[in-house]
Amino acid sequence: MNPAVRVANLNKVYKHYWGPRSLAKELLLGVTAHSPQWALKDVSFEVPEGHAFGVIGDNGAGKSTLLKILAGTTFPTSGKAEVNGRVSALLELGAGFHPEFSGRENIYFNGALMSLSRAEIQQREKEIIEFSELAEFIDKPVKTYSSGMFLRLGFSVATGFSPSILIIDEALAVGDQHFQKKCTDRIMQFRRAGKTIIFCSHNLYQVSTLCEQALWLDRGVVRGLGQAPSVVDMYTNELRRDQGEENAGSSPALAPNKEKLECWIERVAVLNAEGRPTSEFRTGETIRVDVWASFRRSFAGKPGIGVSVLRNDGLHLYTTANTMDGVDLVEDAPGFYRGSILFTKNALLSGEYYLNVVTTDQDKLQAYQIVERAATFAVRGSTDSGTVRLEHEWVRLPNPTPENQHP
Repeated sequence: MNPAVRVANLNKVYKHYWGPRSLAKELLLGVTAHSPQWALKDVSFEVPEGHAFGVIGDNGAGKSTLLKILAGTTFPTSGKAEVNGRVSALLELGAGFHPEFSGRENIYFNGALMSLSRAEIQQREKEIIEFSELAEFIDKPVKTYSSGMFLRLGFSVATGFSPSILIIDEALAVGDQHFQKKCTDRIMQFRRAGKTIIFCSHNLYQVSTLCEQALWLDRGVVRGLGQAPSVVDMYTNELRRDQGEENAGSSPALAPNKEKLECWIERVAVLNAEGRPTSEFRTGETIRVDVWASFRRSFAGKPGIGVSVLRNDGLHLYTTANTMDGVDLVEDAPGFYRGSILFTKNALLSGEYYLNVVTTDQDKLQAYQIVERAATFAVRGSTDSGTVRLEHEWVRLPNPTPENQHP
């Protein structure tokens, strides 16, 4: 079976001219009057059909250029990019829309670009408009739309024509949380339906949760390629080395602008096995973490709370969520939930640690509020060396096998 996407030795070079006369000088005199700007350099990867593939990296890394090549809106300088199947792409806001056309006209315009007949577009028109929630604006020129309205229409069109390959470039960073949730739910529907997704985002949590594999680009060069969580960890560690611990010791903000959130963290507490608040433990003792969060009535699906344990130098040790373990939160009052997690016989060795806490959904894809350093604690008294204590024992093996004999 052919992969949905195959990229081989892909290169893209832009010419940066030194001044307004440089191009004419180069054309007329045949001399080089530009400097090459490598957007992509020898990029290769494959995406199997039905998989989700993440693309991460800093601004200027070449991510958008790569997606534009896959979408067919720009062409490589050399190398190959093969895409097998109908492609729908949601790139920068407004891409593919004619500003003078109405929203409805742009639906037909984009459908025609995807080689759909007018009858096929009419069949999907109503569902696209309903999903976008723009019925009262759909016959107005899109040049009058806000950025959020652009996103709603763009995502609705991109996903409304049943593409086999969906390309998304940072689109979910714009818009209110209600529509973000609708978008993530639809993406999960695509995943379950066996569609191929190319997903570019600075939201590393979404990349590691949604995607099987990921590509890390750095100034057009592949720095990492493999399982999404591993590539995200590589990139995150690089960011930590570059940025340092500028925010070490900062106190978390547990009082967000709640008017703009679907759900938020109210309080976080660290306790011992008896339920008493404490900030110091010994290796092997139980650490209990209680988290309280509020979810609006409009929140769809099961409420989720995620907890990450990190060492004070930023080393990510572990992340879990009640939705990952199939456990429902306790609803103390309407919309007010509590989750308690016990790290029994904790294996952490002596050091300082902190917790990051997040509100999420049942698919663990949408992170609504992330509170960094929501709580801190310390582990004392261990004589072992390292970060965690691994259960072990030394044994005396009589009769060694030939492979274990002294050379």
